[in-house]
Amino acid sequence: MSVAHANGTDPREHSSRPPSGVARPPGRPRDTRRDPLIIEATLTELAANGFGGLSMEAVAAAAGVGKATVYRRWPTKGALVAEALATLATSHEPHDTGSLRDDLVATVNAVRRHSIQTLSGRIMPRVLAEKESHPDLFDTYRQQVIVPAREQVANVLRRGVASGELKADLDVDLATDMLVGPVSYRQYTAGSNEVSGTRISQIVDTVLGGIRAD
Repeated sequence: MSVAHANGTDPREHSSRPPSGVARPPGRPRDTRRDPLIIEATLTELAANGFGGLSMEAVAAAAGVGKATVYRRWPTKGALVAEALATLATSHEPHDTGSLRDDLVATVNAVRRHSIQTLSGRIMPRVLAEKESHPDLFDTYRQQVIVPAREQVANVLRRGVASGELKADLDVDLATDMLVGPVSYRQYTAGSNEVSGTRISQIVDTVLGGIRAD
């Protein structure tokens, strides 16, 4: 009689068992390869139709997957859109040419281009229109897109304060509003063609006239 039979066990049985104390997860492991397609389809649908007009069925069709695949990953539309918005965070290369004025023009221009030419920029009017009915989604967008864009401009202003070019007691948050606000207002009320590089230069020069150190 073999050792295995002598102690009442068969070593072949152990090969199919999980290690002691480790529970085998139910079902098959989640396949995440389709997730980027679903997220991209969600953002595209959100930009086109807003949260109210977005459907899980349309997202599934655009991503080329079954509706069950979407629901298996995100049980509600809110969960899906929230995760999609969280992917919009981007890193930006800082502008530091040695000229405060040129850096501000370049940075505000970068913010303008990002809000006009990218998917996240096209989503902005949609989430803003539904801010009251879906405040959590707008807050996610604000944290992922708006705050980082403002921080680019604020960092240039802080460098100006540190170098002594700008007033020591400058309200950086207010000055950022003064630089970014007119661009956003004109973009969303007069059309993107109205926000030219010349206009941005004029905005920067006007604001700098009031915040330079004496």
